[in-house]
Amino acid sequence: MPAAAKVTAFRRTYADPVFLFDARRPLVPASAEMIDQVITHADVAVRQSGGRLKLRISAGMIETLQAQGKLGPDAHRLADLTVIWDEAEGQVLTVRDDARLRDAAARWADWDALFDEESFRPVSAAA
Repeated sequence: MPAAAKVTAFRRTYADPVFLFDARRPLVPASAEMIDQVITHADVAVRQSGGRLKLRISAGMIETLQAQGKLGPDAHRLADLTVIWDEAEGQVLTVRDDARLRDAAARWADWDALFDEESFRPVSAAA
């Protein structure tokens, strides 16, 4: 039997570093209704090349729409979505969800605060 027939798939023996930092966690994916709400109520629109728009809803707009009764209490999740809309085709090209990045940034904020300038100041001057 040739040696090539005995080759097995490479198995990873190390842990995925993203799991070490708990950046991945179960997340409710963006639904079609959420994407429609971003397109309908977007207050941040950045024009891109090729007739595309990057659409987002700011946190302030979400609070305003919730006060008006147009969005539900769980609408804060819409601030994590970015929709790339193609005006010529009239369709969604890409949906980016930044919820994991927002959660990871909040978890690492305390760690980053340890390295502020005040923490490096000496407690007392040496005599």
